[in-house]
Amino acid sequence: MLYGNWTRALEGRYVPGKDSMLDPTYAEIQAIRSCLKYFGESAGEIGFDKPLGTYTEEEALQVIESIVTGYTEAMRIHHEVTKFPPVRGLSPTPDPMQNPFSDMDNDIPWEEGNSGGKGK
Repeated sequence: MLYGNWTRALEGRYVPGKDSMLDPTYAEIQAIRSCLKYFGESAGEIGFDKPLGTYTEEEALQVIESIVTGYTEAMRIHHEVTKFPPVRGLSPTPDPMQNPFSDMDNDIPWEEGNSGGKGK
């Protein structure tokens, strides 16, 4: 953190007393922005007219949990979308971690109800 503050000070971007995430990526900034929705929902349940300084510990933890959940969900979605980036000119790559037999539903010919089998 000290090095980050030092480099920001050299570049004229350091604001004394302001703790911030070091060099957030575009995806992290978008995830942080998505937390506003979750914060608003929590604050709505608690009451918008109640000052933040008067929140009980339980209410503060509810807000924190909501924000952290929103951030991790946004980052998970970003990861899923970018896990297998497309290659120009090629069809999308399937997820290699999925069950390789998932498309073989009802493919056993000797079991009842299958298109290839006659049943017992």
